[in-house]
Amino acid sequence: MTRRLLLSLSPGEIWAALLEDGELSALRLVRTHGAARAGDIYLGRVATLRPELPAALVDIGDERPGFLGGEDVPRGVMLREGETVFVRVTKAARADKAASLTMKLTAAEQAVAARGAPPKLLYRRETPLTALLKEFAADEIVVDDVAVLAEAKKFGAAVQLHGGPMPLFEAEGIAADIEAALAPRIALPKDGAITVEMTAAATLIDVDGGRAGAMSANLAAAKAIARQIRLRDLSGPIVIDFIGMKDREARARVAATLRSALGEGPNYLGWTRLGHFELTVARRRPSLTEQLFEYGPNAATVKTPLTVALEALRQLQRESRAAPDKRLGLRVHPDIAACCDDAAGQARRELEARLGHRIKIVAERRPRDSVAIVPISSDDG
Repeated sequence: MTRRLLLSLSPGEIWAALLEDGELSALRLVRTHGAARAGDIYLGRVATLRPELPAALVDIGDERPGFLGGEDVPRGVMLREGETVFVRVTKAARADKAASLTMKLTAAEQAVAARGAPPKLLYRRETPLTALLKEFAADEIVVDDVAVLAEAKKFGAAVQLHGGPMPLFEAEGIAADIEAALAPRIALPKDGAITVEMTAAATLIDVDGGRAGAMSANLAAAKAIARQIRLRDLSGPIVIDFIGMKDREARARVAATLRSALGEGPNYLGWTRLGHFELTVARRRPSLTEQLFEYGPNAATVKTPLTVALEALRQLQRESRAAPDKRLGLRVHPDIAACCDDAAGQARRELEARLGHRIKIVAERRPRDSVAIVPISSDDG
């Protein structure tokens, strides 16, 4: 089996796609700035005390304060609002939950404590790029940024630098697969579809057979569901509503197909009395959906301001490469403009350093996910 790892870098983000014999088998998004990850150690500041829980909210420089439960505060320690504290991240943030923190550090962790103004990242075991290269062993690595060639070459694979006018994922023909991995409804090969809905309690997957027979649709759906669980990095409880699963032999065949396609990592709980199939997947990181979306009006999922801001910077970087003699800026919704100064501020400054000029960002009334790339004059700064 030939394994190719595609790494697409843009301000604040790394997208990784693993292809096995030419088929997309795994997809990962890593935010390189600000997002706290399990094991990180921060110098934080107590933002709010919640004695009724008991807990404290601690500013660590993430999109929202981390959650420090009372059981994670050493005995005898009394916290005060505004106080500086050393904390370790035990769970990364997700769409509906802040990062979980603890003040109970080992002696080795305490050794990294440093002076400085909070919030400040004090320790991270490895860079996001190194973590991805370790996770996805590949025969060939393709990157679209010359700055990471040297790091990629340390892992013994053949390394290529992608060039040409088309973005890497489009040139490799997997852009449609990635778009499908973000859509709530995915068509099955012959007929029918599966619908993936994430809730606070579990991920719900419904199978629609269309005009196909129940067994044919269920077997196709089992393979498609396994692939979507991997691509979306789904975890936690997953409930699947297959079509007409009452016959014991049919149930066994569908369950075996799902297990064969997904592997032995998940905990397969089996069939419920209502005919649903349940499994759980250990949580290692936020899913793709949790990183990119949040709940908007009417409980619909919408892109977060950070997602839109980083997409805008990626688009601006792409167009600036295509027309290096032009100075380009952004016209965006006020929420996105604020995010470019805050959560996406480091990514914006990174791109400004590359371009050699300040990026002018104009806030105006427009849909929140609408971005316009516009030329700016030298008088605009």
